[in-house]
Amino acid sequence: MDLRARLKALESRLGVGQPSPFPRAMPLVADAIPSYEVPRNEPLAVRMQRYATTPSGTNGKRLITDDALATLLRGSICGEGVVLVENFIPCSTRHGNIRFADIHSAPLDFFAGGTEPCRDDLLFIDTETTGLAGGTGTIAFLFGLARVRGDAIEVRQYFLTRFGGEAAMLAHALEWLSPDSHLVSFNGKSFDVPLLATRYRLSRITHPLDALPHIDLLHRTRAAFGRNWPDCRLQTAERELLRLFRDDDVPGHMIPQIWTDLLQFGETRDVRGVVEHNLTDILSLVALAAVVGRAYTVPGHHPQADALGIARAHRKSGDMATAVRHLEEASGGLPDDARLELAGLYARAGQYEKAVPVWTLLAQRNVLPAMERLAIYHEHKVRDYSKALHWTKQMMLLPCDKTEVERRRARLVLKSVLSPRCLAQG
Repeated sequence: MDLRARLKALESRLGVGQPSPFPRAMPLVADAIPSYEVPRNEPLAVRMQRYATTPSGTNGKRLITDDALATLLRGSICGEGVVLVENFIPCSTRHGNIRFADIHSAPLDFFAGGTEPCRDDLLFIDTETTGLAGGTGTIAFLFGLARVRGDAIEVRQYFLTRFGGEAAMLAHALEWLSPDSHLVSFNGKSFDVPLLATRYRLSRITHPLDALPHIDLLHRTRAAFGRNWPDCRLQTAERELLRLFRDDDVPGHMIPQIWTDLLQFGETRDVRGVVEHNLTDILSLVALAAVVGRAYTVPGHHPQADALGIARAHRKSGDMATAVRHLEEASGGLPDDARLELAGLYARAGQYEKAVPVWTLLAQRNVLPAMERLAIYHEHKVRDYSKALHWTKQMMLLPCDKTEVERRRARLVLKSVLSPRCLAQG
């Protein structure tokens, strides 16, 4: 069989040139959806069922208009391909066991570099994205912002109904992203803000994000509570600090697929749940800022707070007095590493009369760093080489870098022999 005959046989097997057994699909345009008037106060379950039975388009795709999505989300269209959902929540409302009004009195100066930020300037942000990898291939299809205005929390959520609406969403969000804004997020420094800054640049829209001060609650929460929790996810912080338990919440790992299904198939079943998930995230930032801010200011304020983590954060910022206060006033006693930190802070302040007893207590419990500090103190501060040698020999009995300890021991033996006291004795 020659090549031409073989090709014709193959075309016959594949049905090439034969009429399709399927009817021609209707065009993929919004006008293909029959118009209808949305009943007022229609239950969400009924509305979702109606959307699920919307006539199919090309390749079986179900279609939904921006107007229908705006109705489903109880929002309004603020630009082509963008639905804006707005909420106004009284500050008297409780989020878990915390009132939003607590944000007015919560001390946030430590988070803001020593200056108490104006509450009107705080801008709480959170995004839902197509993935966690970042880069130019990841976009934020849901951008949530909240701010404190008097006795209410104002929330705006921008929801993309198509990729082409991104520029309109970013431009509209600039109404709240002013140069005076002070961002508050949960892992926003590492993820949300860099992602948004990239999207603004790709859309060629000038933005102030890179220059805005930023409070990232993830890092402060991890330092203050991470040692006592299995992880420091936002929902863990909600349960432990706010006593907030999400019921019927859309899992975060499913959110990108839900938006993809909306674009590809017109599937709306869980879309409203995604917006509610994002709203809870944003409101939790307001409540967490109040709780964590007070934990860093008032020693022993929260029973789960780790005094050592908080003290180290204050030490790194240069506030030694506050670091000492958190350790001295910690409830429930201190573990050995926290006691070692406290003794080190005493020594930095020249209060060796307080540091030495703490080091001695820890050294008697075979805490190697305490023995080392005692050896250093007796060798260099009080020139009592015999005591320095004693603690050095004790260090030799524990697992450690024997080379360095042996070098110290030899030096101390020589100093002991050549010390004025030994020379005077003969």
